[in-house]
Amino acid sequence: MGTALAVTPGLPERRHQGREAERSLRAVTWSDKALASAAGMPQERHQMRRLARGRKTKPLARGRKTEPGPHPAVALISDRRKQQRALRSYRAWLAEPRGAEA
Repeated sequence: MGTALAVTPGLPERRHQGREAERSLRAVTWSDKALASAAGMPQERHQMRRLARGRKTKPLARGRKTEPGPHPAVALISDRRKQQRALRSYRAWLAEPRGAEA
């Protein structure tokens, strides 16, 4: 469900009107299935970040030859770097001394 909402934010309204989603994410067709699976979620996160910044999503429109949006490898590497930064920040926050709470 998260993938569908990341690609088509107005999906609940569309479903209510009896229409399907017209877009999908770029297919990951790598021979290494574990790596291909790991690259799918960063594509979804990329679309969700676009929505959070107030921008439109850029998924693949069905029937079109062009494939907008990030390449799966780019999305995977970018997502890993963002997660590492977030984890570093979280570790620093955990290491901060806390005052005595009463």
